Amino acid sequence: MMADILVAEDMAEILYVYEQALLSAGHRVVTATNGAEANDHLDRARFDLVVTDLLMPKVDGMQVAHHAHMLDKPPKLLAITGGGERISPYAALKMGEAFFDASLIKPVSQDVLLTTVNMLLDKVQ
Repeated sequence: MMADILVAEDMAEILYVYEQALLSAGHRVVTATNGAEANDHLDRARFDLVVTDLLMPKVDGMQVAHHAHMLDKPPKLLAITGGGERISPYAALKMGEAFFDASLIKPVSQDVLLTTVNMLLDKVQ
């Protein structure tokens, strides 16, 4: 199933890897380098899935999830985090548990990313 996917990630190398994996699986992908950009995309287009880092500058992944939940047709939400200097990835995911349909801890292989995305998209149909 081809889907419209928004990927929000502030680390350029990781964003590129996620984008290429999803494109190679046949999805249409829009990228954002921070949460504010992601929210702008959410206001302009409909997505089946949002893949977002939790810890980003300006607007974080939790705020992106909150914004997505306010939409008429909210997309599925996948959180990916490596934690940060002051928070473990497990603590970050625990805080976002209620907002996300699935979560992964970095580093995330392309296989794991695609398997999780496919699982979430299967639930959309």
